[in-house]
Amino acid sequence: MMSLLSDQFGLSLEYIESRIQTIFLNGKPIDDMDTAIVRNGSILALSSAMPGVLGATLRRGGYYSRMRSQITYVEEAESPQRTDGQIIVKLFNLTIRELGLLFLQRGIWMDAEELKDFFKSQSHNLEGRCVEVMVDGRNAEMAKIPSWNFTAKWVYLQLGTV
Repeated sequence: MMSLLSDQFGLSLEYIESRIQTIFLNGKPIDDMDTAIVRNGSILALSSAMPGVLGATLRRGGYYSRMRSQITYVEEAESPQRTDGQIIVKLFNLTIRELGLLFLQRGIWMDAEELKDFFKSQSHNLEGRCVEVMVDGRNAEMAKIPSWNFTAKWVYLQLGTV
């Protein structure tokens, strides 16, 4: 987990320690990032501090974390070989604002239908802000994306900034 966050995602150790307070791997809270292994197909959820008793209980390594010992992630398998793979990353609360652009600039895979729905629902917010749209290396019109018939289920989306 720590290698993924720092080496692959490029997050500083300071950011990981101070800002990412709650981590779920496949629905289980993580306390030890050095032993948790992210595998192909895993679902990773990252959050900054959450309020209240629930937030205090789910916080990584927090005082109340022992109250959730029955659901805490524990690595039971041998360490696998390092390989490429795909995971789903979910960002919550402040991590959306702080990390969302980083992921979009690096590129993400999105379900084609979800991408079309996104562009349909956000076209009023994107119009005038989006300078150029390219698909397969060719210029495209953003307004036409919701009506496209993608040939693949997954679409690679990458955001460039000016």
